[in-house]
Amino acid sequence: MDAHGLRELYDLVLRLSAVHDLDALVQEVVDHARRLLGVDVAYLALAEPDGSLVIRVTDGSLGPRLRGVVLPPHSGLAGQVADTGEPVQSADYLGDAALTHLGEVDRVAEDEGLRTILGVPLRLRGKVAGVLMVSQRAVRRFTAAESSLLTSLGSFAAIAIENAKLVTALAGANDRLERAVRLHDRLSEVALRGGAPEDVVVALSELVSGLVLVADEHDEVRAAARAGSLVEAALDGEPSTLFAGTRRTRVDGRTVTVPIASANAYFGALQVVPDAPLAEADVRLLERSAMTVALVASVERAERRTAEELVEHLVTRRVREVPAYARELRRPHLVVVSEDPRLRTLTTLSSTVDGRWVALVRSDEATVRSWSLGTTGVAGPATGAAALADAYDDAVACVRVLNALGRKGSTASPADLGPYRYLLSQAGREEAGTFVTRTLAPLLAHDDERGTDLVHTAEVFLRCGRRKTPAAEELTIHPNTLYQRLDRITALLGEDWQEGDRALDVHLALRIHRLSRELD
Repeated sequence: MDAHGLRELYDLVLRLSAVHDLDALVQEVVDHARRLLGVDVAYLALAEPDGSLVIRVTDGSLGPRLRGVVLPPHSGLAGQVADTGEPVQSADYLGDAALTHLGEVDRVAEDEGLRTILGVPLRLRGKVAGVLMVSQRAVRRFTAAESSLLTSLGSFAAIAIENAKLVTALAGANDRLERAVRLHDRLSEVALRGGAPEDVVVALSELVSGLVLVADEHDEVRAAARAGSLVEAALDGEPSTLFAGTRRTRVDGRTVTVPIASANAYFGALQVVPDAPLAEADVRLLERSAMTVALVASVERAERRTAEELVEHLVTRRVREVPAYARELRRPHLVVVSEDPRLRTLTTLSSTVDGRWVALVRSDEATVRSWSLGTTGVAGPATGAAALADAYDDAVACVRVLNALGRKGSTASPADLGPYRYLLSQAGREEAGTFVTRTLAPLLAHDDERGTDLVHTAEVFLRCGRRKTPAAEELTIHPNTLYQRLDRITALLGEDWQEGDRALDVHLALRIHRLSRELD
């Protein structure tokens, strides 16, 4: 599912979260299903107590015959979806021998001219509450992404339908039930605007008399609130660690713990320690609210995965242009490469590539430097896939040069590397290579032919300020051995190799030579 599909789904959550009329809700669902997948017909069937499915609403049908059709248990494509709880697709429904056909249903399908059909389950708490179907009057193969999008829509529809049924059943109830409805709506409002854990527990504590806590997916308490204000999570005499990987609603005395989870992922849990016992209706609506939070968390997690894949594909040149749905990347971005995982928390456009964290940011370079992320390379700003990939290469090279220079923990852009920035491009490395060869050719040839280590000896000697004792200690050799090596280096490079400007050239060439080898 791409970011465009995720955004469409997220917008649908926002629009339907407040719809409590069941008929209006299911009609909205099929209308959006037809529009999202660009199909001829969409329709939705709800499960009955006897296991049959009744088509309640349609969009795009030629007449009224499709609505109200009863599908007996285990029959047709919808029956297979209900039995397996998985999406089912038929490229040519009427001719599909793998399905159990019914004359009346087939006649309606023939009248409508339905050929390709895709059905997905409306699953709730492990049961199939209905089936959402889309159809084309011509043969068409729905892609995996389209199936995934329709499945996500079906998952939210199941929660929204259950909420609508519950709210309808509770209409006109007493003050306790009205408070429970407000609890659901308030929490949904916070969740749908991307509220943090603190916002969730504060909102709940405004409507629930008692202590409210929220834990993350690691079952660690993130926040606690009472009477609309944050409080310390660990309070004497009041339980705050009863989560322990909660996967279903648990009541311990008056304490109620509800998981925040989707069918495939656990995001955390809500816990309420009320001043007075919660009614059953309160608990059920608390569960519905946790489902809504989980759905939004699922969408946000999927958006994060999409962003990670986009960043990785751009900087590794797996895509040649910025995708149409990534509008924000059509403006200049810095490319930041760091060995510090904290980079991921500072921007949504981040990923890991070759063991390092990579981020595309709109901040200026001074702001990036203020993050103090450890060994970090910064390049750009750049616009477009090719330029972003080139900037990534420069930022990676900055990190590698910093490490090779022993400047771990620093942040650098190409402009900070002085003469070593030649190593960031192929043309620059060729020019630097020419300089190294012109300056050190006799020394390089001697080491290559005889297996000696005069190049390293010369660099250590110059780095130690031409002091022989520290150099010998760093090289772990006897001073007499160092004297012999220095005499040999002098014979190869000339008497002035360690004096004045010539020493600067030699030292620079030695360092560039070492860095080039480490960067290869």
